[in-house]
This record gives sequence, structure tokens and C-alpha cells, in this order.
Amino acid sequence: MTSTLYIGILIATLIQGFLLIGALLTSNKGHRTANYLLCGIIVLFSYYALVKILCSTELIRYYPHFTQSYRPLPFLIWVVFYYYTRAMTTPGFHFRAKDGIHLLPFALYTLYLLPYFLLNKVNKLQTISAPIPLHYYLAVVLQTALLLYYLKLSFDVLKANEQNLKTNFSNLEKIKLAWLKHLLFAFGVIWGAAFIKAFFLAPSPADFVIPPILLCLVIYAIGFYALKQPTIFFDTFQITDGQASPSAPVNISSSQQATKYKYSGLTPEDISLYKERLLHYLESEKTYLNSDLNLKDIAEYLNIPPHQLSQVINTGTKGNFYDLINKYRIQEAKRRLTDPGKQNLSILDIAYEVGFNSKSAFNNAFKRYTDMTPSQYKKS
Repeated sequence: MTSTLYIGILIATLIQGFLLIGALLTSNKGHRTANYLLCGIIVLFSYYALVKILCSTELIRYYPHFTQSYRPLPFLIWVVFYYYTRAMTTPGFHFRAKDGIHLLPFALYTLYLLPYFLLNKVNKLQTISAPIPLHYYLAVVLQTALLLYYLKLSFDVLKANEQNLKTNFSNLEKIKLAWLKHLLFAFGVIWGAAFIKAFFLAPSPADFVIPPILLCLVIYAIGFYALKQPTIFFDTFQITDGQASPSAPVNISSSQQATKYKYSGLTPEDISLYKERLLHYLESEKTYLNSDLNLKDIAEYLNIPPHQLSQVINTGTKGNFYDLINKYRIQEAKRRLTDPGKQNLSILDIAYEVGFNSKSAFNNAFKRYTDMTPSQYKKS
């Protein structure tokens, strides 16, 4: 690759990053803290990519003070990724004093490199052609291990968030953040592949260019999807220790239920009565046909506090709100699929009629509850 191409990559990366930052900062949607954190990630990683590419060309000799300045940044970027995931899933997210412990690897490695950063221009130019110190390799190994650790933490947060959504909402397609999970996974795969290539295969100059650009593209994709992400009505969520947590876990055991609801004011008689009222309401009004139905709406209609209604569903139906509503939708879909008067309707039409927002969600739910696809059921 020529220096001209490197410069083109640098300019393109800068332009994309600045445009995305502008869009995030001017967005009128929710998740303001998350948007600020994502802007921070874009700034940090754009700088990381730009300086790393710069260090692979002769251009670095004109800007020697940038040399190796990107080295500590992954220690910080992984942490900000984790904070971003929490901010996207936690209503009222705020930083706590104990969160500072996550910044220790970045702070310690920066302090370790401080003597190098303070060298003058001449001394830094002399180090450009010198062999790479061992501690750089050790830092990359540690950065890779920490990336895996923070990806695991982020996936755990996203899993808890999805459980929480199932406790409160009947449709998840637009709000469950599957895109964030997939893009974080892609980020980990690209970094891991670059790590393996650098340490176990023959290195090449492209190793300094291609992985940073691919990783930047993943980050930009996260920003694109973040701008499209609708705001979730967080007032139905329960907050525990600063994170959104499921108020009614799926498949919770009887002993876990007893512990979870130890201090609940509901008696078994109350639960039985509320369950009867709930099921009568769903069956008589067929509110499950409303694709936007959520726990709060039903709780308000029945005049039952949302947390108590969640307990009723959890203990009375052995599932969560999402499962309960979708079971009713599938039962209704089965009736309509075999209704002679509705044979002119497509499967997608019926999916929309019974409350699903997409054919894929309908097919997945139908197969989950019947072990058949809608097409197979219709033909049987």
C-alpha cells in the first residue's frame, strides 16, 4: 500500500467518525448518556486506528510524538464499551465510585509508558526503527484477555435486559438490542483474528491497516443502529444495583420463587384471584391482538401494581409476560390458519392480525409452541 492510500484511509475514517459523532450528539432520541459514551468510543478508536496506521508509514517521522500513543487505549475502550452496554439497558444509568476500578489497567499502563511519552522528538525518532519491546506484546495479550472479559460482562447485561423486556413487553423485535450483541461479537472476532495473525502467523504491513479499519466499521455500525434504536419506556422496569434486571426470570424454580417473593404482600389467594382476573380479561377482550401491548397497560386496566402482576404471571403461569401473551397469539393464529373464511389471507397477514410485528418472530414463536411451522400446521 502507498502513503497516498494510507492518507485516503485516514481522511475517510476521520470524516465518518465526525459525521457519526455529530449525528449522535444532535439526536433527539433517548439514551443520551449512551450516545455520549458511544461518541467517546468513536473518538478513542478513530484515534487508535489513525495513529496505528500512521505508525506503519513513513509519515510517522513527521509526527513522532504520536508514536505508540495508541498502545494504552484498548484498556480504556473495552471499559467504555461495557459502560455503553449498561447505559443502553439501564434506566437512569450513572457512574458510581466503584466503577473506577475498571480504569486501573489503562491508568497503570499509561503511567508505565509516561517516560516514553515525555521523550523529545529526536529520541522518539530513534525508537521508531528499534525492536518492539516485550511489554508491548504482553500488553496486547492482556488487552485481548480483558476484551473477552468485558464482552462476557456486556453479553450478561444484554441477556438480563432481554429477560427484563420479556417481563414487560409482548414484542421485542425493535427493542431487544440483538444488533448490539451481534456487532460486539463481530468486534471480538475481528480483534481475535488479528491477534492470532500477529502472534502465530506471518505478519505483514496490512496487519496495521485492515483490522483497525474493520473494527472502526463495526463501531460505526453500532452508531448507525443506535440512532435507529427506539426509546424504551423504562418506567416499567425494576432497577437493582444500578442495572436493569428481570423482575420475573424465566423458568424460575419454586424455591427461587419463595426467596424472590419472600416479602411480597400477595397471599396465595390473592395470586389465584388476580390470575383469574387477568386470564378473563385477556380471553374476553383479546387484548393480546394489540402488538404494542405491555405489562403496564394491563396492570393499569386491572388496577394491580405492575410488580404484583408480574409476580402473578411468574408464579401462576410459570412463565413471563412475553410468553403468556404469545401463547394466546399462537392459539389465535392456529384458529385463523384453519378458518375456512380466512384461507385467502397469507401467513404474514395472520401474523399481523394476531399481534406479531414480523413474519420471523411469528414463525419462531409458532414453532416453539407447536413444533411446526405455520405452513406445516396449515397443511396438516
